Order: sequence, then structure tokens, then C-alpha cells
Amino acid sequence: MLFESPPLSLSELLDDIHVGKIQLPDFQRPWKWDDERIVSLLATVTLGYPLGVVMTLRTGGHGTRFKPRPLSGSHVPPGTEPAELLMDGQQRMTSLYQALRSGGPVETTDSRGRPITRWYYL
Repeated sequence: MLFESPPLSLSELLDDIHVGKIQLPDFQRPWKWDDERIVSLLATVTLGYPLGVVMTLRTGGHGTRFKPRPLSGSHVPPGTEPAELLMDGQQRMTSLYQALRSGGPVETTDSRGRPITRWYYL
């Protein structure tokens, strides 16, 4: 088994999510990060600190197939087959996608769990 760590930029990853090249396996839990966590993650990115692990699984091999679904907030056309499934890092990547690439506001919650709509700017 071969493990790789290709040098990808954040913008490349977000673009791949946008077009559906990276999707989630259907068993992943739903996205649910509040405003405070999103702001903290954006601060981490702007300061150049490591984001933590993001792990994907290439699709198309023989064996078990997982049903894919797009990340929350992306508008991938139905039937788009992903090249990779996001196995770890879904909360972070979905938050970054929604805040930086989706083109719309983020539907999240405040620190008390109340629904809010936010735009994030860098």
C-alpha cells in the first residue's frame, strides 16, 4: 500500500471540492461547525499554521465502493463521480469551502447554538 502526501495548495483543494472531484463517503456525519470554530480556523490559515490532517481515498479501485455525496454548501451536479473521497478533515474542509470558495454566506450557529448567517472575509 502506498501513502502519498502531494503538495496541494488550499485553493486547489477548494476548487476540487467545488467541481466534485473531492466528495464525501455517504457514511460521514453532517457538517456542523459554529462561528467561533470557523473564525479560529480562518485565523489558523491566515497565520500560516498547519491545518491538521486531511486524508482522501482515491476512487475507482476494485473492492468496496462508497456512495459519494458533495460537501455541504457545494453545488455539484447530480451524478458527478469524484476522483477522491474525503475520509478525514471534513469539518475543516467544509468550513473552509463554505467561507472561502462557495460564493455565498455560511449558515452556521453562534456560541449559544442559535442559527446565524455569516460572510467571512480575508
